[in-house]
Amino acid sequence: MPPIVDKSAKRADIIEHAAAVFSKTGYHATKMQDIATAAGIGKGTIYEYFRTKEELFLAVYDAWMTEYENVIRTRTAAAEDALSKVDAIRDSAVEFYTSRAEQAPLLLEFWAHALRTDNPSFLERVRRTRSFLKNLGASLTAELVNSGWFTEVDSISFSELETGISDGIFLSWVLDGRSFPLDKAYTFRQSVIGLGLLSNETRPILADRLAAKLKKGM
Repeated sequence: MPPIVDKSAKRADIIEHAAAVFSKTGYHATKMQDIATAAGIGKGTIYEYFRTKEELFLAVYDAWMTEYENVIRTRTAAAEDALSKVDAIRDSAVEFYTSRAEQAPLLLEFWAHALRTDNPSFLERVRRTRSFLKNLGASLTAELVNSGWFTEVDSISFSELETGISDGIFLSWVLDGRSFPLDKAYTFRQSVIGLGLLSNETRPILADRLAAKLKKGM
């Protein structure tokens, strides 16, 4: 009797090796044989799980984003209050990007491919994560306003702005060769925004602490 293959584990292993190869040579230059060689399997085995290279490319992005979203869900659910949720989201983003520092340019390639390909699945997957982050950000902003920490602000507009700032920090980090600490950059951003939105009642509580972070910089 042939050994039983754990298809889920095998699929995950292929995705992991594909991510490493795509990161090294880029999507277009990568051949399925390159991935098969890295994974120590026949090329035909990959086609048992993925019909095309593009489908495998999307699977890599989907696996990354699913893991990222699940970590954020778990940590925000365990957080005691709104401020702790803010820290949980920040820490999750920093850990996600730094743990894939060598593969960071691949995320930019995913985004570019999503805008170029005729396959709508890519842009749909990119927008799903962005929608998740924006909705979470809007909900958290409303919670901070209702709890008295923030002054009145349109939570949806602020969440759109915050998402854009976060993407911009990541892009700068990649383009600048990771020349600055990503965790300090995200903390600096959080301090700038926090100091600007604190309500009159809560400003005395956090103003000095945030001002010190602003002075220290990245």
